[in-house]
Amino acid sequence: MTSAPVADVRREPEPVSPDRSPDRDRLVDTVLWGATAGVVIVYAVVFVLSAAARIPSPYELMYGESIVLQESRRFAMGDPLYPAPTQLPLTVTAYTPLYYVLVGTLQRFFADYTYTIGRLVSLGSTLGGALCLAFAIRRAGGRWSAGGLAAVYFLTQNMTALLWAPLDRVDPLALGLTLLGLALAADRRPLWATLPFLLAMLTKQSYVVAPLAVFVVLWPARRTMLAFALILVVGLIAAVLACQRLTDGWFLWHVVVANANPFTFDYVTTQLGGFLQFNGLPLLLASAMFALPGRPGERLWRVYFVLTLLETLATIGKVGASSNYWLELSAATAGLIGLLAVRVLYLPGRASSWYVRALLGGLLIAMPAYQATAYEGLLLTQTGETPGLHDQAQLTQLVAQTPGDVFTDEPGIAIAAGKSIQFEAVIYTVLAEQHLWDQTPILDAIHAKRFSLVVLDESLDDEPPPIEAERITRTVRDALHDAYEPIGQQNGVWLYRPRS
Repeated sequence: MTSAPVADVRREPEPVSPDRSPDRDRLVDTVLWGATAGVVIVYAVVFVLSAAARIPSPYELMYGESIVLQESRRFAMGDPLYPAPTQLPLTVTAYTPLYYVLVGTLQRFFADYTYTIGRLVSLGSTLGGALCLAFAIRRAGGRWSAGGLAAVYFLTQNMTALLWAPLDRVDPLALGLTLLGLALAADRRPLWATLPFLLAMLTKQSYVVAPLAVFVVLWPARRTMLAFALILVVGLIAAVLACQRLTDGWFLWHVVVANANPFTFDYVTTQLGGFLQFNGLPLLLASAMFALPGRPGERLWRVYFVLTLLETLATIGKVGASSNYWLELSAATAGLIGLLAVRVLYLPGRASSWYVRALLGGLLIAMPAYQATAYEGLLLTQTGETPGLHDQAQLTQLVAQTPGDVFTDEPGIAIAAGKSIQFEAVIYTVLAEQHLWDQTPILDAIHAKRFSLVVLDESLDDEPPPIEAERITRTVRDALHDAYEPIGQQNGVWLYRPRS
């Protein structure tokens, strides 16, 4: 008996769709990587243009630059860096002393008391920090390409480094020293890392996350952990005690009490919106590292990323916080993104393609801001002004021509006019509202009509703003109203002179 023939059910393989062709996938990935490189190059050009235009500018480019400059000048001239807040001039030396001492020393050496020295220190610190980041990621991931990607992404990912690098502010130096410490820790020299970590904390007191991350990843090497902690703690305590003694006890008032700005819900929501706009996609990309099994070299950067993210979310609502509050997180994010590049090359499927798409997307989000920055840089290069600086330039001429001291809630105008800041209105208003400072010194100066000109953003005759939006307290406002009379409005500010 013969069996019936079995039908041949085999089918010819279906042709591969052109959209799924390996050659096409490789071509798309090549185009995406090329586009990413092109965007990074363009952003780097804007970075250079912006820095070259901003560094020589005689005007304050971000609130706080003028105050930092005055404190550096104070040290250069031999005056107390942390004076008692009981007589004019009344400014707060908000940070630990290293930046002021370094910049003040360089100002005295070069006889240059403009913003230029501080801005150059900040730019050098940012670029040096990027090199340290590249080295650290190379040690952790085993490839210089990963380190280079981390460094250039740090400089270009969210405009934070671009904005802060050419400013006379303490943050870039603190971050540069922190990244140097992380590079030494990644090179298995944790005890050497204590020196730059300590210097970073003596530049800005909030830079404690990186040494904490190194301490955690040293486990279970208990002896090394103990030595690391002892060097940092003993060194920091000794420095604080020395500063307290040299300032007659006012050091901690300036760097701790005067920095105790309150948190407000409105400020949290405003800052969080800007933070997520520029950092949301890079944060998601960096977080993808936690879906992969960890490797020993990556542990430090995983811990550092988590701690900086928690710190940013916990402090971003502080009144006065700005994008400098996520500078460290930007570096940690770039570091994980560089390490992830090494890992996705060996993953099956389309992981590398999704990686480059997210990488490019994180860059393109900031393109409108980069366009505005490029335009600003060109204007500064060609005319020395921008529309935003025009009013400051006009007011500077008026203030410079006025003899004597000036009261203003825009301290940058006083510095540009060659005068000292007599009263840091915003921060002392916050302190007065919290009953952390007695207003008697400034009230006495107002009653004595010490100021030959008063320059304010708001008219003294208008209804006072809500307390959380005040630039001067209502007590100071009333005193000014009684002692000074209006003489008009110019370039968006109100002008007053002493009453006869």
